[in-house]
Amino acid sequence: MPDIKCPATATAVLACTFVLSGTGALAQGNNAYRGIDTVAGKSHRLGVCGNVQKDCTSGPPPAIRVVVPPKHGELNVRSGNLKAGRITRCPNLRATAQGVFYQSKPKYSGTDEVSYEVTSASGKVETHIVRITVKEGQPGDQKPGQDADPDL
Repeated sequence: MPDIKCPATATAVLACTFVLSGTGALAQGNNAYRGIDTVAGKSHRLGVCGNVQKDCTSGPPPAIRVVVPPKHGELNVRSGNLKAGRITRCPNLRATAQGVFYQSKPKYSGTDEVSYEVTSASGKVETHIVRITVKEGQPGDQKPGQDADPDL
C-alpha cells in the first residue's frame, strides 16, 4: 500500500495512505488523481489521513471536506485509529486518523467520481479526485456497508 505524504509543517507530518486497486495515483501540485475499482453496495476505503508529530504522538487530525459528492452512492468520513505498525518510523503508535469511504448504491454498476480536500493543521490543502469503477457484486462478497477492517 503506497504512502503519499501530504503537506507538512516543520514539527509534524500529515501522512495520507491511499488504498489503490488497479490504477496508480498521479500527483500534480496539490492535487492527487487516481482510479479505483469497487463492488456495488460495498464500503471501500479511499484514503486515510492523520497527523503524526516528530515525537511519534498524534497531532490534531486534518479536516476533510467533500468538494464533489458521488452521483451514484455516498462518501463518508470517519474518525478512528491506525493499527500499530502502519507508520514505519513510529511502530508502536496507534495514531488517530480520518478515513474516507465510498459506497455505491446497492444495484449500481458503472463509473462515479468524487473529490475531497484534506487540510492540515497548518492550513496546507491537498485535493483528491477519485474516479470509481463500480462492478456488480458477486455471491460471497461482503454484505453492503460491512468493512473488512474496523481500524482505519
